[in-house]
Amino acid sequence: MKYRHRVLGMLFLLSIVTYLDRVCIAVAGPRMQADLQIGPEWWGWVVGVFAISYAGFEIPSGSMGDRIGPRKVLTRIVLWWSAFTTLTGFAANVQMLLPIRFLFGAGEAGAYPNSSCSISRWFPTVERARAHGIVWMASRVGGAISPLRALLPPDVHRQPACATPPHSAAILRSAASSPPGPLASAAIPD
Repeated sequence: MKYRHRVLGMLFLLSIVTYLDRVCIAVAGPRMQADLQIGPEWWGWVVGVFAISYAGFEIPSGSMGDRIGPRKVLTRIVLWWSAFTTLTGFAANVQMLLPIRFLFGAGEAGAYPNSSCSISRWFPTVERARAHGIVWMASRVGGAISPLRALLPPDVHRQPACATPPHSAAILRSAASSPPGPLASAAIPD
C-alpha cells in the first residue's frame, strides 16, 4: 500500500467524523432542547452560531495550513472538536451552549481546505479528483451513519447520571468516535 493511500484513509475518517459531529447535534437536539428548556428561536441560534463561526474561520484556518502545514492544523482541528464535542454535553443552559458551539465551529473550520492541501501534496495531478471525491463521499457516509448513533443505548459512554446533564450521553457517544489527534498527526504528514 502506498503511503499516500494511508493519508487518504485518514482523511476519509476525518471527513466522516467532522460531518458526524455536525449532524449529531440535530440527533441530540430534541432531547437537549427539552433538558435545557430551549425554545425554537434559541435553538436556531445554537445551530446558527456554529455555522457562522465555521464560515468565518474556514479561510483563516486554510491559510494557517498553508503557513504551518496541514498536518499541524488537522491535528489541532481533531483535538479541538474532541474537546468541544465533550464540552457541549456539559452545557447546563443556552448561555453556556452558545459560546461552546461558536468555538466548536471556529475550531472545526479548515478541515476541508487542509484536506485539500494534503491531497495536493501527496497525489499526482491525475489522481487528485478521485482522492477529493473519496473525501467528499466520506462526509456523506458520516451523515448517513449519524442517525445510527442515536440507536445506541442511552448509557453508552456515560458516567453516573448525577455526574453529567441528561443530554450528555448523545454528545459523549459522538466524542468517543473521534480519532485521537496524535494518530491523525502521525498518519497525515505534510
